Amino acid sequence: MNRRYFPAAIVALGILLAASPLHAYGPIGHQIVGAIADERLAGTPVGAKVRRLLDGFTLEKAAVIPDEIKGWDEKGADDPDIFHYSSRPGIDAQLRHFWRANPPTRDHGSAIPSHHWFHYADVPVLNPQKYADGKTGRWQWDIVHMISYCVAVLHGDEPEGNARKITEPIAIILLAHYLGDIHQPLHVGAQYF
Repeated sequence: MNRRYFPAAIVALGILLAASPLHAYGPIGHQIVGAIADERLAGTPVGAKVRRLLDGFTLEKAAVIPDEIKGWDEKGADDPDIFHYSSRPGIDAQLRHFWRANPPTRDHGSAIPSHHWFHYADVPVLNPQKYADGKTGRWQWDIVHMISYCVAVLHGDEPEGNARKITEPIAIILLAHYLGDIHQPLHVGAQYF
């Protein structure tokens, strides 16, 4: 091999090897987290309540829904040409209410949060800090706060008629997803500036 191309070949090989593990953090990773939860809850009263609230959806399926509804961002949740959960109209309607209450936006100054923000938090790496509200990357709509919010809905401490339109079924769907996201390096990471 020509020595001139050797460094580029090493970099290309590194990228190819790194790309495969990153795939595990996509839908398959979320399905694995949900499937483990399904297995742990099988045959328990909590598992039965979860299945009832999810209208038969498994947590394995529920765990990917928050990423799937990002597909509604371009044309809206009511576009007839995009997917819906038509076999479960109650869940589908609740998901659309949630999406409308938390529409996509890039304006972090918006009074109405985007459902995209709920999936991550960035904590500064310079002057390392413990997690707490901060000016950068940590705020009321990050994944840490949203996990607590969903738990509050399930405990009845936050009403189902909340501004975020997070009902008990939606809280379970979001938790199934967020508990996978919070362990992903690209979702809870360092803010470098």
